[in-house]
Amino acid sequence: MATTRRRRWAGTSAVGGSRMEQSLTATRGWTASRVIAFGFLATFMSSFGQTFFLGLFNPYFQQAVGIGGARLGLLYGAATLVSGMLLFWLGGALDRISLPRATSITIALFVTGCLLAGTTTTQIQLLAAFFLLRLGGQGLLTHLAIVAAARAGGERKGSTIAWASMGVILGEAVLPAAVVAAFALLQWRWMWGGTAALLAVVVLPALLLLGRELPWRAVSQEPEAASAAGSIEQRRVLLRRPAYWAASSLLLAPPFMATAFLFEQATFARQMHWEPGLIGAAFAVFALCRGLGTWGYGRAADRFGVVSMLRMHLLPMALAFASLSVPLGQASIWVAFAGVGFTNGANSVLGGAVWVELFGVASVGLVRGVFTACMVVASAMAPAVVASLLSMDVSAVDIGLAFAAYSAITPLLVGPVLHGRRRDR
Repeated sequence: MATTRRRRWAGTSAVGGSRMEQSLTATRGWTASRVIAFGFLATFMSSFGQTFFLGLFNPYFQQAVGIGGARLGLLYGAATLVSGMLLFWLGGALDRISLPRATSITIALFVTGCLLAGTTTTQIQLLAAFFLLRLGGQGLLTHLAIVAAARAGGERKGSTIAWASMGVILGEAVLPAAVVAAFALLQWRWMWGGTAALLAVVVLPALLLLGRELPWRAVSQEPEAASAAGSIEQRRVLLRRPAYWAASSLLLAPPFMATAFLFEQATFARQMHWEPGLIGAAFAVFALCRGLGTWGYGRAADRFGVVSMLRMHLLPMALAFASLSVPLGQASIWVAFAGVGFTNGANSVLGGAVWVELFGVASVGLVRGVFTACMVVASAMAPAVVASLLSMDVSAVDIGLAFAAYSAITPLLVGPVLHGRRRDR
């Protein structure tokens, strides 16, 4: 039975992969710039569903529905968790429809979320707004960008994903300041209405134009492979494969550790005696190093191989957390934020490219959907785990050393599994 399942997975991947590779060979000359533009626009617009953007409206949301910060955090966490878990199914489901249709559905969900956010007066309405903003923006729009780049990138998939991912980094750099300035000129509800109009009138037509004729549908046309039952079986087989969990053990670490570090930044800053005024500048360093990590690892993955770079990309974060135990004074804040940002930038590239290398072009949508669900769960657990440790008087330094040890040791343990899987392909 196990042998049959492995053959079913391999057969589906091989058929879809072969057809997709033929398509890419014929179109790669003009596809690169188009898919980068598609991905860049999609990831930039996903900023409107990202935590850093939504957090700017927290005081207005609390006032609109009459709740406190703790209740708002509970609603946001629940919406994020459910939307992320849906990607377990939606990642593969989008493989079976055209890219224009997938884009239209995603933007429709996103626009609805914006309209609900701008008109919210109840907790149920706010919960629905958070759910659609996270699913349509942070989830599906990013998923479309990364999967399209991974499929169209060919041998340069690392660089293609890197450039496509730069949109959200630009969003982190410019949108917070722009929104704060806009608060002085516009009522906050109108800002969500304007975002909905921008998505529907400008962004959707642009994405449909850029996404036209991009390679997308990579699923075999055979009924068994295209059926829902076939997709469920593929997920079950995937979750039994050591290579998937080996890669996930490396790729899930940065979002878990970064979420925990940023969520408890005030506690880390107090225990490390960082000056409060340095936090804003440290976030600028974080964004800059994230961009450098995205670009640098994208090029390095193309040259040295995705798996090889995956085994190295946790080292900057290991050094960042280990530095908390070294008497660097105020300089430790720059080392910490730079290292965490650099590794998270690398992670955004490798997290899209490695599934192509391990499981083939045809399966990347389904595999990334499953992985994204796992990543959301890991990110949701991080604040609770670290907050519990801090409440038990575990110091920030000790937590940093544990993170550093995991980042340094795990690549050594799972490396043979990943390289063995790559040779099998």
